[in-house]
Amino acid sequence: MVDVTKKMSADRYIEIIDDMVKEKWLANHPFLDRLDRGEISREQVDKIAYQMMFYYNNTLRSLGSVIASNMDFPARHALMENMIDEETEERCGYAAHYVIALDFAVACGYNKAAIEEANTKEELRAHPQLEDALLELAGLGLNVNPVMAMTSGMVGGEAMLPDLYIRMVQAMKKHYDFTDRELDIFIVHIEGDIEHSNEGRKLIKQYAMTPEDRLAFYKICEYARDRLYEAWDGIFRSADLDLPQAVYPRQWAKAAE
Repeated sequence: MVDVTKKMSADRYIEIIDDMVKEKWLANHPFLDRLDRGEISREQVDKIAYQMMFYYNNTLRSLGSVIASNMDFPARHALMENMIDEETEERCGYAAHYVIALDFAVACGYNKAAIEEANTKEELRAHPQLEDALLELAGLGLNVNPVMAMTSGMVGGEAMLPDLYIRMVQAMKKHYDFTDRELDIFIVHIEGDIEHSNEGRKLIKQYAMTPEDRLAFYKICEYARDRLYEAWDGIFRSADLDLPQAVYPRQWAKAAE
């Protein structure tokens, strides 16, 4: 670990944070190599699609936990801008991102109403590693400085996603005949998460200026990076497992007949 308590410019500190995040880069996950080669079956794609329904419905919990804390206007404004992108059709996508994710599930053969019913009844459970990682991320906003928690999610988490989604979109179109519309949950995040991570870097300059704050943020950001990696690792691991699901794609039922 670089000594971030030494005197340095804000830009140099951000470079150190970016380098740390890249040490565990999601786009380098070995699952994506298999996906690129077309070694993942459609049934395995359907399994990770189910896990993603849990993921996209629960990632906002970390932002929700931050709302419970007091913040000054610039931080609160950044938070609300992020939530507008995630939860409305105003800017980043044609609907709330969970709704767009549901459309991907439909493309994988799931019934949208069945997914939503399972979700509202809290029956839409996922790989334990995914559940634990998202729960721990949500806890950041309640247990550490809320601005640092939010910023760690933007720089330690969202910054990793565009490269991940680019690889997923390319492989999904090449090997599994998904359309851009069906893959929009990934496509909208490519540009959106680049913007969010850049906004996070601006917040670093505003709120991590002292050596003590920089050291604290480094550790929080590293924690957020690790939890997000674990969440996606859980999604990808589910492809090779027969985990229980509250709902199944229609083609699985037909195959069983």
